[in-house]
Amino acid sequence: MSSREVAELTGKEHRHVLFDIRTMLDQLDIDSAEFSAQYKDSTGRKLPCFNLPKDLTLTLVTEYDVVRRHAINKR
Repeated sequence: MSSREVAELTGKEHRHVLFDIRTMLDQLDIDSAEFSAQYKDSTGRKLPCFNLPKDLTLTLVTEYDVVRRHAINKR
């Protein structure tokens, strides 16, 4: 799941989700480059994002409140 999708489903700002992902990957001693990606915003700028597998997405959102976790699990 992309970090942008996590942000949209949880109502968090994307920059906060990026911070949470970087923190999580650092704590797990996982190289963030493996999941790094870019997307183009509405003005054509290339901005960072992450594409996480299911296990890391679920690990990330377990820190979030129950409503946000539920939104991800429903997806």
